[in-house]
Amino acid sequence: MKYFIILITKPSLLRNSLILCCFLLLLLTGCSPRAQNAPTVAIHPSFVTQQELTTILASGSGKPKITERRAVSAVLPHHLLAGRLLVDAIEALALQEPNLVILVGPNHFNHGGRIISGFSGWQTPEGVMEVDAEVVDHLLAKGLVVTDEEVLAKEHSIGALAPMLKHFLPEADIVPLILHHDISLKEVDALLEGLEVFVDDKAILIASVDFSHYLTRSEAQFKDQETLEYMKDFDYPALFGLGNDYLDSPASLVAAIRLAEQKGIRAFKVLDNTNSGIILRNDFIETTSYFTLVFTENL
Repeated sequence: MKYFIILITKPSLLRNSLILCCFLLLLLTGCSPRAQNAPTVAIHPSFVTQQELTTILASGSGKPKITERRAVSAVLPHHLLAGRLLVDAIEALALQEPNLVILVGPNHFNHGGRIISGFSGWQTPEGVMEVDAEVVDHLLAKGLVVTDEEVLAKEHSIGALAPMLKHFLPEADIVPLILHHDISLKEVDALLEGLEVFVDDKAILIASVDFSHYLTRSEAQFKDQETLEYMKDFDYPALFGLGNDYLDSPASLVAAIRLAEQKGIRAFKVLDNTNSGIILRNDFIETTSYFTLVFTENL
């Protein structure tokens, strides 16, 4: 074993000498600053505190609308004012015990690539919501997505749902996917084709979508009825033609509908539909509206 003698002749050298000693110690002991087996650290911060999560969870009805058939896909809001809808829907979906949640939402700021994913999980008050790296690797290899952790970290269409998914599905992993506003049906189909091998009976695709924005309570209800008719008809051209006064991500919504259609499903169940004006009992504010929908296997 080699020995090193460091003679400090000037006080000003003390700091640098200590750093050198630490470095030499690492070399001699075979240690490295980052151990290979160290756990992955989530870089995406939690969107809610423990107190906020507790309040949201308490808003649920406690009576999730259970479906006897397995849900292939679902549509949920990401505006946390609609916490009751989220809790009821996710609690119901959790009964089928999926181990993979493909979470598709809008890239609100349209930053970065057209379809973005990533490997880093989301910190939540109840632990880290982990990402299924195998699925992300597969999509990357096919050129269907790019990774951009910085953009993902700021995107509430994913981050807002992560704490509730972690609460109700603590063993599940997610695949985060955020889409530019102008993603086409062709691009949605290519993405679903890339995901096909992973979409089994233990997986579910959730579209994280808020519906009409900035309208009065009555205007929002009218727009929602129009959107509902387009959804019932699986009218993709009409859905892709809708603006923010109808919904914030036609492509994310269509991903849920299209996957169901590919599984032979041509109908869905509306678990709930409301808007912030109704929730807050205020007819004068600019509202956001919400649907919770499930697409279940045919009997």
